[in-house]
Amino acid sequence: MSETHDDPDRAFVRALARDIGLTIPEPCLPGVMVNRDLLRQYADLVNGFALPDTCEPAFDYQP
Repeated sequence: MSETHDDPDRAFVRALARDIGLTIPEPCLPGVMVNRDLLRQYADLVNGFALPDTCEPAFDYQP
C-alpha cells in the first residue's frame, strides 16, 4: 500500500519513524499501530487523573 493511499494515522506513524531514522517493516506496522493506541489510552488515563496542587510529592516509592 503506498503512503499516499494510507490512512492518516499510519502515515503519521511512518512520518514520525522516518524523522528519527527508523524504518517500520510493513508486516510490523499493524502491531505498532495497536501499541500506539494502547499507549495513548494509558496516557489519557494518567493525564485524566486530577491531582490537587496541595498533594505532597512521593519522593520515595515503596511497593
